[in-house]
Amino acid sequence: MADAEEPTAAPIDVIVADFNSRKEMFMLFCAKTKSLIEECLEDAQIHYQSVQARVKTLRKLREKYSNPEKRYKRLDDITDLAGLRIITYYGDEVDQAAEIIKREFDIDPQRSIDKRNSNPDRFGYHAINYVCSHSAKRLADVEYRRFSGICCEIQITSVLSHAWAEIEHEWYDRRDTYPPDIKRRLLRMAALLEVAESEFLDIRKKKSDYHRCVAVQVGAKVSGVTLEPLSIRSFIEQDPLAARIDRRIAALLGMVVSDQFSDIALHAQVDAAKHAGIGTIEELRGSLRSHEEAMLEFLNLCRPYWPTRGDGVLERGICIFDLAIMLIAKHGEERLRRTAKILELDPAINTTAVARFANTVAVKYESKV
Repeated sequence: MADAEEPTAAPIDVIVADFNSRKEMFMLFCAKTKSLIEECLEDAQIHYQSVQARVKTLRKLREKYSNPEKRYKRLDDITDLAGLRIITYYGDEVDQAAEIIKREFDIDPQRSIDKRNSNPDRFGYHAINYVCSHSAKRLADVEYRRFSGICCEIQITSVLSHAWAEIEHEWYDRRDTYPPDIKRRLLRMAALLEVAESEFLDIRKKKSDYHRCVAVQVGAKVSGVTLEPLSIRSFIEQDPLAARIDRRIAALLGMVVSDQFSDIALHAQVDAAKHAGIGTIEELRGSLRSHEEAMLEFLNLCRPYWPTRGDGVLERGICIFDLAIMLIAKHGEERLRRTAKILELDPAINTTAVARFANTVAVKYESKV
């Protein structure tokens, strides 16, 4: 029995015409799928740099279809007419994003590949490449029904690997024709990027370990923990003293306390506390405890002479900043004015009145000790 004849490849002009007639649909597919992927990643709280989407250009389509090694017969044999790329910050986040894609799309395992494992002696671009389509369940949705029969290629890679892919792109097509010294230097560059990615992962782990160590020390009330944004944040998160005074300040001013942290505010709190002579978490805790009532009276007196604070929301840990201002101001207006300039406080603050109230409160409460 004779073998069935292999289908004849369609002429390139037919392929181009077919592509042009469907290009708008491919563009809609990319836009809709990109938004879906972004929503899924954000819902899963996966940290990513960006999601890119593109429809293959006519030039690239012609080159790919005409490649005799590919043996394409029709337009739908090309799986990356619609292409998307998920770019994560770190290599280990690639696998997290991959789990989302496997959950949300129908994957073609025969045409998908994990390029991170395919060539252990090749450096540079490492990615998971999935050939996939929307699931039958999603295609039943009226928003996605029009995309039935369309497949795409979704690449998942890290930001450094993506950078290499972009740089290498102009060299790739002719890489075999370059002299050995150029090839070797390109390989060295690719290897250096892989080393850099490994180092970033290791540094991130050490950073996380350090954060946990500081948090444990602050929670255990270990003495001598230096005042810095990280230790202050751990103190605010863990010590009920800071939360209580924050709430009392907010109630006094008719405001609310934010449930978020601001890096700018944390640095400002550290700077102000250090100018007030507070250098450790232990000293901060003791000073807040001993000055709580004095600080609230000081703030109440200052209200007519202090500019309106923001949009009615106080930063977490505002008690630290207010404590520091009170302690600085009790040393006189000149000291307060100099420090206010360094800390870039609102120039509308009436430093004369604030210094007077700080001194009044200090005399009152220190006499009770």
